[in-house]
Amino acid sequence: MSESEVSDSDEDEDHVEGGESGSTISKRQISKLCEDMEVTLSYLRRDIEPAAPLRETAEDDADEALPPTIHAILEQFKDLRRHMSKLRLQLQPFKERHDEKQAKEDSYEGLDDEEKVRKKIDKEEMFFDIYRRSTESSCRRVVFEQQTTLSPMYFTHWTPGQILPNYAETEGISLQVYSFKITKIKGNQCWPLQVYGVVAARDNSDRKRNIIFNRLRHDCQEIFLDDPFLRLTGPSRAIMALSPVNFEVQLKLKGATESGDRALMNLTEHYVRGISNTITFSNCLCKAELRVEELSSSVQATFLGVRVVRYGPCPFEYGGRIACSSPPREVVRMDDKGIPHFVVDSCFQVVLLDSRHCVRGKMPIGEDGCLDLSRRFVSVKLQKENNQEFKECLAVVFEAYSESGDIAAQTHVRIKPRTCNISQHTCDLGGSKVEITIAWSAIVRTDLI
Repeated sequence: MSESEVSDSDEDEDHVEGGESGSTISKRQISKLCEDMEVTLSYLRRDIEPAAPLRETAEDDADEALPPTIHAILEQFKDLRRHMSKLRLQLQPFKERHDEKQAKEDSYEGLDDEEKVRKKIDKEEMFFDIYRRSTESSCRRVVFEQQTTLSPMYFTHWTPGQILPNYAETEGISLQVYSFKITKIKGNQCWPLQVYGVVAARDNSDRKRNIIFNRLRHDCQEIFLDDPFLRLTGPSRAIMALSPVNFEVQLKLKGATESGDRALMNLTEHYVRGISNTITFSNCLCKAELRVEELSSSVQATFLGVRVVRYGPCPFEYGGRIACSSPPREVVRMDDKGIPHFVVDSCFQVVLLDSRHCVRGKMPIGEDGCLDLSRRFVSVKLQKENNQEFKECLAVVFEAYSESGDIAAQTHVRIKPRTCNISQHTCDLGGSKVEITIAWSAIVRTDLI
């Protein structure tokens, strides 16, 4: 980028003075420069895996010149730094004027509460739109709303014992998603809330949306003060956390008519390894929390089926709950007779199905005994015993409700994970046998295969 490209504005309209230097620059040029800078920064943020070392490792070759390709890249970065420094100086007067103007626009003096909220939500939507355009610019092959196409069963049919390809991942870190909760409502909002929209994750595996929650207007969820959790249906595959992950929240409130619908939240948060496992989203209308957990050395487990094989009355006649946990965390609870029992801690469970959230509270079970799960995917941590076999790092928990809504029967089964293939497991619940079928797969690191 030459200096003449920045200052030459004879053919452009709407010039702006450039401060004491007396140079001029058009608003159109400023817009183009900002777009170029945003695209450049997006590429710089991406992970680079060099195809060759920057320098020869042998001591006797230490003084040799850098490989031509690497040398050219370094020269380009030097030129980029020089251009950025020059551009920063030229744009400084405009930045100061913009900051002054923005401070005036951000002032809400003289506005009533409703007008303040409207103005803040408009600004929030504007920033989300900038994020949308930046995401599409940084990865030209991705449309923002496009959903991930990587299968959680990519390596399920891999031959056991064969070495997995280099784009398979079993030593990396994935994120387990537990819950999304509206913790607080502000302003003139009141419970219950009729919510619809999207909550999604975007990682570096394919840069596409990995849907966690998705509801259309006609199927909105009513959220109550005593149960403020969204009914999650995803993710559909492992969320890779080796690189930063973006979480996107676009939620709306359903009104009496579609024209009366209002935006509740349009926010994105950046998740980086090592930070808190609670990701907070907050604006002028509400506050929400997404609870996740990092799992190192994990694989993917897809529940192909959970089936009740009847030996007696169906244990889910009055409904029930199915959840899983990895790794299992057990706590001690006392039953009615004072006898201690080890049960899996519900705070670290991924809920696959709960009849209390189904139509009329009925368990969605077919004539063949198969249950229609709300969530089918979970990340499973790998841990080995004596550096050989995997430990039983997945616990599947079953609870059967009584007519009064209490827990009439419960059990859980521990399962050893695999890196591929399909496994079947059984457990007893209320006099019946429950059969579980799981597809296992290593994680696909990238779709650029």
